[in-house]
Amino acid sequence: MAEHRRGANLPSLGGFNRTVVLDAVRRSPEGLSRVELAARTGLSPQTVSNVTRFLIDAGMIVESGTVVSGRGKPRTILRLEARSRFAIGVHVDPAVVTYVLLDLAGAVVAESTTSTPSAEDPDQVVRTMAAAVDGLVRRSGVAPDTVLGVGIASPGPIDAAAGVVLDPPFLPRWRDVALRDALGDATGYPVLLEKDVTAAAVGEMFLARESAARDFAFVYFGTGFGVGLVVDHEPVRGAGANAGDAGHIMVDQGVPRGDARQCRWAW
Repeated sequence: MAEHRRGANLPSLGGFNRTVVLDAVRRSPEGLSRVELAARTGLSPQTVSNVTRFLIDAGMIVESGTVVSGRGKPRTILRLEARSRFAIGVHVDPAVVTYVLLDLAGAVVAESTTSTPSAEDPDQVVRTMAAAVDGLVRRSGVAPDTVLGVGIASPGPIDAAAGVVLDPPFLPRWRDVALRDALGDATGYPVLLEKDVTAAAVGEMFLARESAARDFAFVYFGTGFGVGLVVDHEPVRGAGANAGDAGHIMVDQGVPRGDARQCRWAW
């Protein structure tokens, strides 16, 4: 069984503890009691009670029946209310930009794609992406105020702290594009910018639930070739949040399609 992230019994960490409890419930489709949540998260019973009350009031988890376990009062089971909140994922590739709307369980509710715009006009990049995000939410019928935010997976190098796409090799003119803040202003949603291989590794951990390995490498093969590394359930980002690039494939001009000689590694 995968080890759960531990919480902290400090009032100032309320937001972190809510995330820890919500993730523990999400990882357990059969549901968990408050006693089980305290054991898995390391939080005190009082902290678990306060956090679960907040999440129930927010509609993110629900009480779903009771179980009898030995003597004493039956335990109330808490389960995730997956369609209470949503998030948007944006994957930037040199050829296409893919947009997905996900529920709290990670299920895809809606998706769309656009051609990747040139960043010769950065404002046009933001307008294109903002229109796609807004259109995705509108077509899905999801209430905009239930969307928690947008996560962008971009080729590197990026400046994760500043939210800037620096100069990806296969994205001409995408130099110093302040994508995170600009897209946040255009959509009204909080936006995160992450390196694509790191985002892929985090997604693997999220969807694997209890079966997630403590340490693994996620091999990403698209226009480029990279590796997302996870050690002790934490993604390895490196000093500049750009760890993971391994190389790319170059296609030689004039070689027939399908010929084994047409591709060569560039490191």
